[in-house]
Formats: sequence, C-alpha cells, structure tokens
Amino acid sequence: MKNIEFKAELRNIGLARSICLVMDARSMGVLLQTDEYVRVPEGRLKRRVERNEDTGAIREEWIWYDRADRTNARVSRWTILDETQVAVRWPSLDRKISNIIIKRRELWRAGNVRVHLDAVAGLGNFLDMEGIVGIGDDPAATRLRVGTLIGKFRPALGEPVSGSYADL
Repeated sequence: MKNIEFKAELRNIGLARSICLVMDARSMGVLLQTDEYVRVPEGRLKRRVERNEDTGAIREEWIWYDRADRTNARVSRWTILDETQVAVRWPSLDRKISNIIIKRRELWRAGNVRVHLDAVAGLGNFLDMEGIVGIGDDPAATRLRVGTLIGKFRPALGEPVSGSYADL
C-alpha cells in the first residue's frame, strides 16, 4: 500500500478537533496503541497492539513501512503482516525491541485521508495524516488533498516532524 504522510507537533488539540468538525471529517473513534519497534535492514518494523476505547476490541499486527525522513508530506509504502509473514520475510530476525511508543489516537476520516490526533506518552501531542493512495488513485491528487488539509490545520500546529515517534 502507499500513503502520502505528514506529521507535526499539535499545539492545540481542541482547535484541531474543531477543525475536523468544521470540515465534516468523520470521527472513527479512539484507539489505544502500543508500538514495539524492531530493527530490520530496510525500513521500519513495528508490532502494534491496539485497543478500541469504545468497543474494547483488540487487534494485533505487524506493520512494515518505508518512507523518507522529511518534514513535508512524503510517500510511505507499508504492509500489514502476521507472525508467519514476519518469520518468512526475516528468518533470522532478532526480535529485540528497540523502542516502545504508547499513544492515544483519535482517528478522523476526511475523504481518503486519515487524520490522527495523537497523545504520545512522554512526547506530547501530534497531528499525523495519512492520505491513502488506493489502486487506481492519482497520487498527485492525494498529495494535493493532504496539502490542503495541512493548510486548514496550520493554526493548531507546531513544528513539522520528519521521523517516526520512535526517532523522537
């Protein structure tokens, strides 16, 4: 899969929620996520355990992704994996955890863009956007949509962030 991603400090989470409501973004609930990062030769690999705050449903998955560490919107390629797929792809992987990130994620949806209002333990609040580029979608149109949304959220944002939460 492919996304157009952007991440920045979130200085005013209440304002960001209001912006979501004004632009008719749809609230998709609150997720409590624990990401355990494991080093791989290329890209990033994390094991995510996620609990839906409303339903209590728990999901566990591995996520591999690769993207440039830049502060502007950038392309991210990612894949969801299960335990067997991780073992096949990296047969000699030392699953030693290099970093753990715990966050409370408010998930909003604005068209094909997932807007995350993240409260990350020990780091603060962040806005994270993922413009989903599906099969047959125009990546340039998704990049434009993400850019438009960045502009709408600008009054609530601090500095852009280039890397992952694990890098912070």
